[in-house]
Amino acid sequence: MKTVVLLVCSLYLIVEGSILFPNPDQEFTNFKIKFNKTYRSWAEEETRFAAFKKNLDRIEKHNGEKHSWKMGITQFADLTRDEFVQTHLQGYKPFGTKRPTMAKKENINIDLPESVDWREKGIITEVRDQGMCGSCWAFAAASQIASYAKLNDMSHPLEEISVQHLVSCSGNPLQCGGTGGCMGSIAQLAFTYTSLFGVVKEEDYPYTSDVPWGDDGETCKYDATTTPATAVVMGFETLPHNDLDSVMYHLANVGPLATTVAASDGGLYFEGVFDGCDYNENIEVNHQVQLVGYGTAPEGDYWLIKNSWGTMFGEGWDTGTGGYIKVKRESSVLCGTNNTPLNGNACVDGGVTSQHVCGMCAVLFDNSYPLGTSFL
Repeated sequence: MKTVVLLVCSLYLIVEGSILFPNPDQEFTNFKIKFNKTYRSWAEEETRFAAFKKNLDRIEKHNGEKHSWKMGITQFADLTRDEFVQTHLQGYKPFGTKRPTMAKKENINIDLPESVDWREKGIITEVRDQGMCGSCWAFAAASQIASYAKLNDMSHPLEEISVQHLVSCSGNPLQCGGTGGCMGSIAQLAFTYTSLFGVVKEEDYPYTSDVPWGDDGETCKYDATTTPATAVVMGFETLPHNDLDSVMYHLANVGPLATTVAASDGGLYFEGVFDGCDYNENIEVNHQVQLVGYGTAPEGDYWLIKNSWGTMFGEGWDTGTGGYIKVKRESSVLCGTNNTPLNGNACVDGGVTSQHVCGMCAVLFDNSYPLGTSFL
């Protein structure tokens, strides 16, 4: 980790709050080494370098302005915004207008703590990297299953739940919002599958969909007669949509949540409180993550989110605790519209043309958690 930190520090020259990149060629060389990037041809490398230079300009411009968060050179810095969306944000596709039974609004007539971080309770698994597979929904579900099984029995060791098991076996035969696997789904489908068959731990069914030539999730290789399940759930609940009080109460008194967000502009997030989703523009919900708490930073109030883009992304990248993003938390409910639900979050035949979404980057829109979860 010390080597990584030194390399990261060598990438940037900070002058009066701005990040300057005097030598894009050297920055690109450092970038390729740091993130182990290789390209198939010289033409492809030139294309990636062109995108990289444009992102350097974006980073420098953004960090030279007054924002509550900073951009930096992440593993996505050689992609255009559209390429980033196409290759890493096609993994959240909810049911559209047909929703599971929602939980009743929580009674929040009590004082809530000023901050909550479920990592401090020892129930949050390690940050992992989904790679180029649209499996964020499975990572969110696996994280939730592990967290709630641990909450149910704090004497039991925290287990890393197999994401690949959910990616490959939790199908979507109705093709409602995608075909499942690396082509996207939702955590609720993973909860439903686990209630029927259970799910194994990571070492019993390792994740192999993180590379282009890996498992695409088309074939389920789980054999219940030879590999016993590690955890099981009895169902799930979805909180009332766009309800700030219910989300706050649940995080403070029950546990973390599988939440959906608009992440198209988050690929270069480095640190601070992210407020990059404009309520006056299209808020395209296209990513599923684990919401593990809330708090207040010098930049303002935030939601604390565990992502699935590896530990060298976002908050904590320099201390070995990376992989998290802080998203702005408003004191009142602000809302916008997702005008492109068919670009990754609605049923083909569902008739959904727009969605009313609230909270920064739609963080209040869709939140769920498993019921009756336990390790076996």
